[in-house]
Amino acid sequence: MSGEDHKPTPGFTIVVGVDKKHLEQLAWTWPTWRKHKPSLLKSRMVIFRDHEQVTEQEVRRVVDHPDLIVVEWPQKGVEYLGGDGKWNNAQRYKMLSGFVHLPPIYVKTKYYLKLDTDVVATGVDDWIDPEWFRDYPLIVSQKWGYTKPPNQMWDLDEWSLIHRDVLNFRTNLLNLHPKPGDDRIKHKRFISWCGFFSTEFTKNASYYANMTVGTGQLPVRSQDGYLYYLAKRLGSPILDMGETRPEVIVRCNFKELGWQQWSVMRNVRKYSMLAMES
Repeated sequence: MSGEDHKPTPGFTIVVGVDKKHLEQLAWTWPTWRKHKPSLLKSRMVIFRDHEQVTEQEVRRVVDHPDLIVVEWPQKGVEYLGGDGKWNNAQRYKMLSGFVHLPPIYVKTKYYLKLDTDVVATGVDDWIDPEWFRDYPLIVSQKWGYTKPPNQMWDLDEWSLIHRDVLNFRTNLLNLHPKPGDDRIKHKRFISWCGFFSTEFTKNASYYANMTVGTGQLPVRSQDGYLYYLAKRLGSPILDMGETRPEVIVRCNFKELGWQQWSVMRNVRKYSMLAMES
């Protein structure tokens, strides 16, 4: 192939969100990122902090990245209401919303890398494949096989119908309806504990959410579900290439590339220590 076919990996910015709980996790996992993926130190890092729980000084005591920006979240005057259960938790919703509304403001690169604080780095540093970005996808993220809660994609279809005058979608409704009694809807999608996102795409996502459901809010309480839905409905940002339609979502296995997610704190500590010993 020609040199034109082999594009280098695009520049990216690292984006992380922390409240008190997630800063505690990051104190364990950040040293593993620095040790096993030292090239991350060459990319600017943006950490947004829940200003009601964490100070900038506390963040900087944990993370010694040489090009670190720490910003406040949420926006003044914006509240996040919640209810019972994981999916309605107000704190969870507040932090997930930050991954949609803050990158368009602070990220200047074409892509940003979202990393969750419970992700441990292992292995070698040569883990990013330029081929992932060949057709300028909107999302490059860890593959996943279902959505919870089960009505989330259905709710987004309803949202898109209500606000069709604002939204500029290229494709049809997804029509992903759960079977009665199921706790999930099974389909090929992604999960974003490690994932690259187009900054321009996220700017559009923030705009659509602000215009339809209010400043700083999301139409569903999940940035993963919302961004998946938007990517599928917006389609490719470039023209079809012959008979091949470019993928808007590239699904990877980052577990094979030296990234491990451990949601329980005891496992975060355990596997972070093991990674530092290896």
